[in-house]
Amino acid sequence: MKKLGIALILLVVLSIAGTHFLENWLSQRIPEILNEQKDRDYDLIFEEINIHLLQRKVDLHAIRLVPLNDSVNTKVNGSFRDISMSGLDLLKIIVERKLEINELKIVEPSLRLIQKNKKGNAQESSMAFQLLFQDIISRGEIKDVILVNGTAEFFTDLDSLVRIGQFTDLNLNIHGLKTDSALIKEDIPFRLESLEANLKNIEYAVNSNQQLKVEELNYNSQEKEMTFKGIGFTYKKGILAALKQSEHQMDLIEFGVKEFKLIHIDTQSSIYGDLSLIAGLATIDSLELIDLRDKNKPRPSEPVKPMFEGIIEKIPFPLRLDTIRIQNSKISYQEIGEGNTQPADLSFENVSAELYNVLTTDSLQQGKTMTLNSRAKLRGHADVEMDIQVPYGNDVFQLEATISGFNLPAINELFAKMGKFRVDSGILLGLRLTMDAQKYSSRNTLAFDYRELKLEMIPDDDSKKGLNTLINSAANLFTSKENIPNSTNYKTARYSTSRNVYRGPFNLIWESSKEGLMEIVPVGIARTFIGGRKK
Repeated sequence: MKKLGIALILLVVLSIAGTHFLENWLSQRIPEILNEQKDRDYDLIFEEINIHLLQRKVDLHAIRLVPLNDSVNTKVNGSFRDISMSGLDLLKIIVERKLEINELKIVEPSLRLIQKNKKGNAQESSMAFQLLFQDIISRGEIKDVILVNGTAEFFTDLDSLVRIGQFTDLNLNIHGLKTDSALIKEDIPFRLESLEANLKNIEYAVNSNQQLKVEELNYNSQEKEMTFKGIGFTYKKGILAALKQSEHQMDLIEFGVKEFKLIHIDTQSSIYGDLSLIAGLATIDSLELIDLRDKNKPRPSEPVKPMFEGIIEKIPFPLRLDTIRIQNSKISYQEIGEGNTQPADLSFENVSAELYNVLTTDSLQQGKTMTLNSRAKLRGHADVEMDIQVPYGNDVFQLEATISGFNLPAINELFAKMGKFRVDSGILLGLRLTMDAQKYSSRNTLAFDYRELKLEMIPDDDSKKGLNTLINSAANLFTSKENIPNSTNYKTARYSTSRNVYRGPFNLIWESSKEGLMEIVPVGIARTFIGGRKK
């Protein structure tokens, strides 16, 4: 019994000694394995390592990420609070110098991305993070990856570092990762069973004046959905301040979106490298868009603006969306007319729309037609419906639009600022516009049904009030008081509108509408005063 007791004590001592020796040996071996790949772009340097043999687990603490390649345009450095490697195959470490891990957990990574190129963009930043992730997981065979509470800041290296963006609260949960297929191009560039990702407080400086913010982003690969919440594309000092600073007349645009969701994302999509997006449905909830222009400023030397098909084709990556659905939205075109200081607001509220067949690839466009069906309220007073057909291949479109009846004086603020007149009385019974638009012009038909119409011209100069009274009398004398279907003098307008090729297709719709109204309402001298069709 005495000998057995001594043997047991020796066995325990040897086990403890062996365990201590093996832990010390692994403490030396694991750092070597982590940083021994010749083609790695980063070193992982840590202050403390804890080996838990019985649990087959290794914990690294206070890790620094050190980039090795100074020649790349975009690089990442930073630190991780902890890295835990669970379910280690100790035999493979000892015999094959190879890490095989059931779960890799990265806790509180704090990263700093620096772009040397002034033209660096968000896609390049995304690619840099993907390459960093690939560099880390390629150091072993890993089944699952968990990343907790990551943060990052983006900088451009000019004469000094300029901060251009950030994100916080990055959390990743990846299952069934196969790192030997890391270069396969899917929705993310690794083969895996599932990925859940979310991050918050995304900010990116588009340029020195504009910024993009996203409150939260969520992605679920099994559900094939990606959701963006709280999107804002704004001018840093506000759109009115940006308008004052601009030297030329141009459209300034700001928008916000409560939620943007992509559903049924195809595995051919990629947000890395060669960006592409293929999905069955995109939903946009509570879009608020402002388009502001000051017509008092001189026009710049502008390029020719495309029509609807050209706008889609300018998207710089392959895009295929079967349906885009918009709801609960507001679109506002604001224009400061010549001689005015305050903008007129042509706003559409309660906007809902469906857009079908949004395709950027020529092979997909063949024989297809992009279709827009939309409904809205004009300044909260009248129902507006608009259907647009865009057959791919010819850069043309067809439009049908209707406006329901309402009291015209309700939008006198718009008439006063954009048309230099107001409506003393008048009831719109209905408006119907059809357009067949080509590259340089459109053929239009407009029906404008109204009754009890009385106009008042607004003088540019208060000293000419007497002349203005005469003009008002003449305008109303030569203006039809009503235009009712089946009446003797009922008129519809059939006319052509020349397109201003330096403005977009919505400008052509707006100008065609105004020209049709001038054909029907002001006749004779009134058309001259109100400003009828430009020949």
